[in-house]
Amino acid sequence: MNILTDIVAVAIVLGVIIFLHELGHFVAAKAFGVRVETFSLGFGTRLAGIRRGGTDYCIRALPLGGYVKMAGELPSDLSQQVVIRPGDLASKPRWQRLVIVCAGPAMNVLLAVGLLIPVYMRQFPEDTVLDQPAIIAAVQPRSQAARAGLAAGDRIIAADGVKNPTWQQVGVQAALAQGHRLPLTVQAPGGTRQVTLVPSSDAQGAGFGLGLLPAQPVYVDQVMPHSPAQAAGLRAGDRVTAVNGHRVLSPEQLTAALQHGDGAPAELTVLRGGSARQITVHPRWESAEGMPKRWMVGVALRLVKYVHLPFTAALRQSLQENAKYSTLILDLVGRLVTRHSSLTALQGPVSIAAMAGQMARQPTVIPLIGFISIISLNLGILNLLPIPVLDGGAILFLLLESLLRHDVSLRIKERVYQAGFAFLVLLMTFVIYNDIVRVVVHGGKG
Repeated sequence: MNILTDIVAVAIVLGVIIFLHELGHFVAAKAFGVRVETFSLGFGTRLAGIRRGGTDYCIRALPLGGYVKMAGELPSDLSQQVVIRPGDLASKPRWQRLVIVCAGPAMNVLLAVGLLIPVYMRQFPEDTVLDQPAIIAAVQPRSQAARAGLAAGDRIIAADGVKNPTWQQVGVQAALAQGHRLPLTVQAPGGTRQVTLVPSSDAQGAGFGLGLLPAQPVYVDQVMPHSPAQAAGLRAGDRVTAVNGHRVLSPEQLTAALQHGDGAPAELTVLRGGSARQITVHPRWESAEGMPKRWMVGVALRLVKYVHLPFTAALRQSLQENAKYSTLILDLVGRLVTRHSSLTALQGPVSIAAMAGQMARQPTVIPLIGFISIISLNLGILNLLPIPVLDGGAILFLLLESLLRHDVSLRIKERVYQAGFAFLVLLMTFVIYNDIVRVVVHGGKG
């Protein structure tokens, strides 16, 4: 059933994204009077359709997107003609052809931005870990970070050039640099120093692949009725900063301190309304939700807080998120070109199917919508890379021809497009193979 869900989910995700990409090309081409020979929903065998205005609007067997076939679009089309005909793409001014080519990626970017707006209006996650400054709560024993001398309370003030990063930014830089050197600037009680770690995916690399556990503000989300916490006067929204005078950097540290106290009264330092106060609680030996008995005070801690954003705030947040992810995508491409990142960081249709299925199995459709937004942005930006066969290759030719003030010969274009196609086939073969190894052999861990 999971495999079936994955297949259906990836068909929906890629189908929507690729179809809207091609719809962008189609609308722009029609607007400029280019003759569109085929507008297909899906690939493969033609199942049904109608012909209207010289265009075959059809449905095909494989529902993974679609395509638009414009007259005179490919060099091979023009090489078989004696003259360029009115309505051919090549007959239009270069600026119109540029708009037509850019319309597909533009639709993907608009989709990515537009999908996140209703998601953020419904629930915008305020993460109490990833959105916080990169302060270390603990270091995994025998990890690289431990060998480098990092310790609880240290703060990462730069990660590969990113100044004062949040934990989310550290995680992203670690993912981009997996298997390669990641320079960090760390502020510790003894001063500032430089360390270099190599992010990995093995057990010793847990915590962003670096062996680091992030600090997390310890907020009380709920106080249980008739609990020691209620009796002591703890309230929802309180932030616990210390236990018995020792700084608390994560919920795990609070739990550990209570267990080490072995039932003795615990003096909590709590921030409430901007001021600190001392509250003494008396832990109780009990269990919750089928867990083994342990010392508990009767509170639920906040991990993620969801808020409703108004439209303008949701739009602004969507634009910011998409701008940030765009930068990360381009950063990854740059790292691949300069060999500062591995091709194994790329994920293809098998991994996308696994992730799409996972999103589709969530209780609400919101995770799947967010996933479609991310994949759409990826497709839009990657299509702009200057690789023949992709939209970016066509844009490069158009800009080059504008500078030269004449068209590049069809023979050269054909050879370049053939080379680009061969490159993409080789790349996709590697990516799909790596996908299968990651998902099937390693269970998605890479």
